Amino acid sequence: MRILHLDPDDLGNPLAGGGPLRTFEICRRLARQHEVTVLTPTFPGSTPELVRDGVRYVRLGRKIRDHGSSHHITFLASLPRAVRQFDYDLLVEDFMPPASATWTPLFRRRSKPFVGVVQWFSARRYTEWLKLPFHWGEEYGVRLYPNLIVLSDDMRQRMLARHPRGRVEVIPNGVPDELFDIPISPGDHLLYLGRVEVEAKGIDLLLQALAAIPEQRRPRLVLAGNVQDADALAHWLDRTGTRAWVDVRGPYDAAGRVQLLQACRALVMPSRWETFGMVIAEANAAGRPVIVWNRPPMNEVVGPGGWRVQPEDVVALAAAMQAAMAAPDAELARRGEVDRAHARRYNWDAVTAQQLAFYEQLRERHAHARRKEPA
Repeated sequence: MRILHLDPDDLGNPLAGGGPLRTFEICRRLARQHEVTVLTPTFPGSTPELVRDGVRYVRLGRKIRDHGSSHHITFLASLPRAVRQFDYDLLVEDFMPPASATWTPLFRRRSKPFVGVVQWFSARRYTEWLKLPFHWGEEYGVRLYPNLIVLSDDMRQRMLARHPRGRVEVIPNGVPDELFDIPISPGDHLLYLGRVEVEAKGIDLLLQALAAIPEQRRPRLVLAGNVQDADALAHWLDRTGTRAWVDVRGPYDAAGRVQLLQACRALVMPSRWETFGMVIAEANAAGRPVIVWNRPPMNEVVGPGGWRVQPEDVVALAAAMQAAMAAPDAELARRGEVDRAHARRYNWDAVTAQQLAFYEQLRERHAHARRKEPA
């Protein structure tokens, strides 16, 4: 089978999130038996093409002057031609900014099955920011996708509410196998892992919660990941007076992720919105409990050993952070064991097998429907 996958981000992009990681982990496994091409935007330092572990990556679009969004805008503009130019048996598109849904459904080949993957669903942020109705893509544009893959049960219900006739399959993310080998021995600080994006990831709320803890009991907090808005981070560090307790580490690789998780006591995940929350599953696989808001999908992904806190309640978040620091090591180890067992469902081989089975089901249904069409 020839699979053409449209991804709005690239694993090599320094600002990449969890989406392209999912694409790569699944596609590199599929590439052992299938021909897989992934189209992504360009980014500083990218090459026109690259083969990663059997997966062909082709970069579309370009930067225009100093316009920071031009890579993505020109990528979107390139998609209609690309979906007509490339040969494929199955077309897969990850939802992407600014509207989640794109115009790909209008240009795709009707003779081939088509599936959208809901890895991004935050169009209302762009509507509020740019005062344009991008959220219409999430309210109405999703109806142009006959088949959808979502990462959680909550998102499945949201998609079916908008698109009752769509086929919606829940296929979660996976975690690296090596995380299950990390010894369950609690560290001495709290950890935030992922893009350091102040508003979306709730870093402002996290720093306010840290400031609410009395100085004599205030824990050290490590922020690890690409800092996407340094000015906003500096503003909140100064406003909360927490600089002395916060260690900003910056980007990390796979080995660094292992070290960061091994050294921490618990992970704090204060995101305002997510479609899955991959670092929650990663921390649980490492035997580390996680503090999350009690809202989907985070409360669906997190293991039973974690703390679920009233959404955006800074005082409750501070209390959970103190509870994680004050808990005896034996209790944290028990929580970690329970969470590790919970995280074993997030296995990349199993996820890939589930996604391939869905792809093959779609091909069979599509072929059957085509045979029934009048000549």
